[in-house]
Amino acid sequence: MTATPSDQEIDAYIDGQLDTEGRFAVEDYLRLHPDMAARVMGDLGRRSALQLLARDRDPLPSRLVDQAGPGPSSGRPRWRRWAPAAGLSASGIAAALLVMLQGPPAYVEDALASHMVAGMRAGMDSQIEAPKFDAREIQLATNIAVPKVPADWKVTDVQVFPTDRGPALVMALKTRDGDQLSLFAKRERNGAPQDPDAVREGSHSVAYWGRGDMSYALVGDSEPSAIDARAEALARSWS
Repeated sequence: MTATPSDQEIDAYIDGQLDTEGRFAVEDYLRLHPDMAARVMGDLGRRSALQLLARDRDPLPSRLVDQAGPGPSSGRPRWRRWAPAAGLSASGIAAALLVMLQGPPAYVEDALASHMVAGMRAGMDSQIEAPKFDAREIQLATNIAVPKVPADWKVTDVQVFPTDRGPALVMALKTRDGDQLSLFAKRERNGAPQDPDAVREGSHSVAYWGRGDMSYALVGDSEPSAIDARAEALARSWS
């Protein structure tokens, strides 16, 4: 723990993920910095409000909506399409707000790592790309069905990518416009939304969504809105 807690340490404190020593260090810092303490108390209040909303099926109290939004003040910049709509149930709005508060599922980090590895492979003469693949063999070995891509997209590489939570499939793609993308697929149930949601992570954008037991992520260098639009088109084409 540093003398001044980092954003990651503050987030871990809010999420209850620090040990006793770590919590004491954060609390000792907050005791001497009232402005930061007020911000952290606000984030803790939002989390508590969301937990209450998630349990409440009655019409949504405006006081809890005000308390729950707009989300934590720290963290990475994100782009999101979702906005609360009038008439949604308390549980529906709570679920969406919880996704905004907690951030994307853990597998999104694996998708970003696999995208960077795919880019490295493409730039190395000694690493042979595998654009041809046996979809049935992949499904038998990994229990992952190979996703369909538009006919005018070129598959440049297909690899099984190991993660801490089991194997994933990564397809390196090139669109008709020349954009380099990667499609990540993994058999895993998690908090991914049914409709793609996009975030910006450093120099990359990633749209993530789930369908049944499968989790997907589309990664590229374009702005989040563009990646989200491509992911939306993919998800609709699989319906």
